[in-house]
Amino acid sequence: MGRKRTCELPFCKGTVEGTRNKRRCDKDRNIHLHQIISKNVKKIMRYIENSEDFTANDVNRDLFKNKLDKNEKGSMYRLFQAMVREGYLLEQGKREGLKAYSFHKLNQRMEDGEEKPAEVVDIRKVAVQPTLSSRDILLGKLKEFVYTKNGNWNHDDWLWLINRHDIKDLGFPENEIGSLLEEEKVRYWAKST
Repeated sequence: MGRKRTCELPFCKGTVEGTRNKRRCDKDRNIHLHQIISKNVKKIMRYIENSEDFTANDVNRDLFKNKLDKNEKGSMYRLFQAMVREGYLLEQGKREGLKAYSFHKLNQRMEDGEEKPAEVVDIRKVAVQPTLSSRDILLGKLKEFVYTKNGNWNHDDWLWLINRHDIKDLGFPENEIGSLLEEEKVRYWAKST
């Protein structure tokens, strides 16, 4: 392992370990940040805090001039998922087949380090979100997989996908997952051309 330093994420007090190309936070083993993402966390966070809503493609286009490869895009996606888990970002549904996010303004810290008091929310004004079926959830995960793999994957990637706990827990047979995945691949390539 390389030299240790503290995590750049505002919600994390962990230590970062890792090699030159990949870094991992010891508090969240799921965050494997590639070097370009790790070096630009503060820049990404400034972009996030100043955007109404955004997708991973928006960040790639605006900050990195579309130069991120599929692994680096996946790294950025894992960063966003960690931010969602910690309440730093909110998921705003889908836009062009990708998850859209927004900055959770209630999570901003006051200058003395204390959190701002939570606002009282009138439940009558909150829009009721329809619950997604397990099929819709699976389709969303497959779209993300196809996007992060740029429409190409190998057998090891397939095995990794079907053995993910969040996919297994949905209870779909492998052949149905495979056919849905192929449909998503066709849609991906139809949009790309």
